[in-house]
Amino acid sequence: MNRSLLKSPTPWIATGMGLVIGLVCVLLKGDERMSQWLFTSYEAQGFPSLEKVPVASPISLIVMIVSTLGVVFAIEGTPGNLRRVMLLVTSLLVLVMASPVWALWGVFWSPMVNFISILWAGIAAMVHASSLDRVEAHHRAEAEKRVVTMRPPRSPSNS
Repeated sequence: MNRSLLKSPTPWIATGMGLVIGLVCVLLKGDERMSQWLFTSYEAQGFPSLEKVPVASPISLIVMIVSTLGVVFAIEGTPGNLRRVMLLVTSLLVLVMASPVWALWGVFWSPMVNFISILWAGIAAMVHASSLDRVEAHHRAEAEKRVVTMRPPRSPSNS
């Protein structure tokens, strides 16, 4: 069974679910405490003066959309549940580690909203991909049951 991720609605739905949760966090200012803690800890560590990038800025929203969509499609296209989990965890780790790198350049960016968005969308993508794997395995097993075994041809002299 050949599946096309672009034609399937599920990756788009998983991405949309993660983005909606991320946007709700932006609207409710759900990351304010964590952002303030992160900002003060960077300043306490001696980072240069930091210019804050607002969570609702266009660049932050574009990063959230692109990263969430990319992780969902990567998870959907990766075979094996362990590989999918490793991909999600690695993506989240890279996202979190981007904040101190930006802080070294004097830009403060809080990754919490993106973290939540990618986490939810990634979990939804893993659930869908693993259920799709089970369906494909079931179809393969059914197809193997319908295989007819053939006997080797017998020559007329052996009869």
